[in-house]
Amino acid sequence: MDNNAIFWDKNFNQDKVRRILNDEKGPKFIGVAATLLSRCNKPKEVFASYLNKAAFCNNWRRIKKQMRKNKWSDARIIFWDEVYKVTLQDIDKKTLKTSKKRDIVIDPEMKAIGDKIRGFRKKLGWIQAELAKRSKLSQQTISFVEKGYTNVSVKTLKRITDTLGLRFVIEFPESNTASNQTYSA
Repeated sequence: MDNNAIFWDKNFNQDKVRRILNDEKGPKFIGVAATLLSRCNKPKEVFASYLNKAAFCNNWRRIKKQMRKNKWSDARIIFWDEVYKVTLQDIDKKTLKTSKKRDIVIDPEMKAIGDKIRGFRKKLGWIQAELAKRSKLSQQTISFVEKGYTNVSVKTLKRITDTLGLRFVIEFPESNTASNQTYSA
């Protein structure tokens, strides 16, 4: 694999890249791994020349997040997500670090808004990926909003409702108490 073709805009030689990718805890690991996976679609070469499979699996969520942050192609992220699923099946589970269980809190108000968004999306015949593409958000964001997993920002909610042709309204009653606020999508 040609290191210069992948890291053409970085001042990295192959030894430096390998040193960075051999240190999962290092500050540059996620960024370099995200760049590597964003620019290469040859898993055999990536795992043979640069990245340990266990390190890849242990850090895939963080790498994927960085790839999204860098606005890399969704197709490339989907490709590596499939590689992750296959690699995870083939790898010795003892080499993987155990992930922390995340307590997912679903706010009933956010869930109600998410249900409305899902309903309107389905009426249009769109899958989540279509809404994500049209609203310039990730499919994961759409999924989290629809499930009520996240306290979505007003800006994100407006983006989604505008894309669906809905009106986002926040009404504050005259008493202006938080318990009397009405949110609708």
